[in-house]
Amino acid sequence: MTANLTAHISPEGRTAVEADTGPTLPVTLVNSFIVPEGRDEAFMELWMETSDYFRRQPGFVALRLHRALTPGASYRYVNVARWASDADYRSPHATEEFRRLVTQDGWREFPSSPVLYEVVFAAGEGAGTTS
Repeated sequence: MTANLTAHISPEGRTAVEADTGPTLPVTLVNSFIVPEGRDEAFMELWMETSDYFRRQPGFVALRLHRALTPGASYRYVNVARWASDADYRSPHATEEFRRLVTQDGWREFPSSPVLYEVVFAAGEGAGTTS
């Protein structure tokens, strides 16, 4: 397991550490979730509610939620979200609404590991430019 794994549901633990690139460059959040077999519906309900909040925020670009096809995967769901900047990613994490969403008791059984990345190479459909 990774050191960033959030076994508790603190808002700070559900937020990636600030990017080293500064507040103005685009960032990609990769947030991996441990979801026990048979708990997909409960996870999706919480994730959709939280996702709806983020999709309404300034600077949100796009997201994709991936579900593992490989049996026995440690992280069965991985959220990949693009933000216009680190500051745009960070801003909605400082609100009371965010705190309310991520401290719901249901999140306790779905630890996550949020990390920010930058694109260093992109190819194929919808790849856009590289940075």
